[in-house]
Amino acid sequence: MTVLFHTFQKIAQAYHNKTAIISDNKHYTYQALEQLSLQWSATLASLSSTPRVALLTEAPLNTAALSLAIAKLGTTCVPTNPQLTKEQLASGWQATDVSIVIYEQEFSAKVQQCMSLPSMESVQFINVEALIEQAKQGSSSIKSTEQNASDNKHTEHSSDQDDFIITLSSGSTGAPKPIALSQQSKLSRAQQSWQLYDINETDTVLCASPFFHSLGQRLFFVPLLKGCTLVHLKHFTPQRWLLAVENHKVSKVISVSSHLYALKDELLLNAKQLQSLKTIVTSSAPIDNHFKEQLFNAVGCDFHEMYGATEVATATNLYPKYAKEKHTSVGTPCPNVAIKILDEDKSELPCNSIGEIAVKSPLVFNGYYHKKQLTQSSFKDGYFLTGDLGKIAQDGFLTYVGRKKDIIISGGINIYPKDIETTIAKHQAVKEVAVIGVDDKFLGEVILAVCVAQFPAETDQQQAVKSLEKELRRVANKTLAPFQRPLKYYFEQSLPLTASGKTSKLLLREQYNSLDEDWSAPLRAMLFR
Repeated sequence: MTVLFHTFQKIAQAYHNKTAIISDNKHYTYQALEQLSLQWSATLASLSSTPRVALLTEAPLNTAALSLAIAKLGTTCVPTNPQLTKEQLASGWQATDVSIVIYEQEFSAKVQQCMSLPSMESVQFINVEALIEQAKQGSSSIKSTEQNASDNKHTEHSSDQDDFIITLSSGSTGAPKPIALSQQSKLSRAQQSWQLYDINETDTVLCASPFFHSLGQRLFFVPLLKGCTLVHLKHFTPQRWLLAVENHKVSKVISVSSHLYALKDELLLNAKQLQSLKTIVTSSAPIDNHFKEQLFNAVGCDFHEMYGATEVATATNLYPKYAKEKHTSVGTPCPNVAIKILDEDKSELPCNSIGEIAVKSPLVFNGYYHKKQLTQSSFKDGYFLTGDLGKIAQDGFLTYVGRKKDIIISGGINIYPKDIETTIAKHQAVKEVAVIGVDDKFLGEVILAVCVAQFPAETDQQQAVKSLEKELRRVANKTLAPFQRPLKYYFEQSLPLTASGKTSKLLLREQYNSLDEDWSAPLRAMLFR
């Protein structure tokens, strides 16, 4: 039940004076992290016998200590994206039976909004600063100013206490998909990374992903359960990333592809400053084989490409020795992992046939929390149905083709078009709308909203469209999270249809991808200037 915390504690005691975390040039030792985790676990235990805790935290010491404290108690942690709207936050916390929300001061305004919702009456909200004071005092109560109601007692829910972390799928306002993982699963996944990428206690690992994302969680536990040093980057820019690698002698990086694309030129230009880098791991990064060869010659850095999902961890790995010959592939199955390609009837397809990627792994998730039917329907004969399309060659190398599910992945975040379409369609001037993702080298995909508008006959159509776009942007800014807001709006006379009369998003994607625009150029100019 508490295997992850016990593993960390052994490491902390072996390396107590070693730096565990570096953030904003502040260094925190393993001993300091262990002590804070023990203090906070005692405080949380005094509040509830089985606290189910949501985290609205970004400071790495807070995040690490709280998650480890929750691991020691053998209960559940729900890392949460603070960019979500108050309704989205409340929906996710309700779906995971959260009883306590711990937040940092910068998210106080968002928390106040959540506290006003009737659905949050039984949830206790605690500021990290109050939690620090509580640990110092050793008292068993937190004042009612930190609660939604001083006399409200949260309702205990029956739950599987083997669920350590629940990662909420991004952008689903109506029905978030809570992916539950045990402590053993998190530990085993860390062990998989140690073996695949030859990570040991001498390594320094860079994390530039948020903890609410599964990659961010991986990049906390991989180094901290091994005795490595974790270098945490709160906000990514190429300059900050490069400085972190150079100043702290980072040796291993596991990165989202959008970060590597933004860094592509900078890596070669600053090769002399990056000699500490030994390994970069990426998920289908848009970096060509020639560039990898250049970087290896300049820095001596290996590239691994992988394919996986939060539900099944890393499923394939493309080792550097195969990078040139198999550069279009994402590698072969990891040890003890099996992959099949299935047709629409869930029957296995022969080699080189495109179909749905199905993965059988010992690192599989516990299931979708309180969604038994969804969990069962996500498997076929023990294989998880990823919703992704791919093909397997005769020699076992997997090629990733695309996605079967109607989701957009932008900057590593899963975004559900239906939520955005529902918001836009509420406007009386919008007759139809289709939200699509188009290819972008930086973010992977960006969001476009393609609308069919209707105006009175006497209306100046051109002016009306301009006004409507402004209104739709205003509505999106008010009701959607930042990562859900369309980058651009287009207006057509009609939307293309399939043979069955449904809107063909495939044709729309082909149409707008053919424009071949550098969609995120203005965004990059703003972020990285």
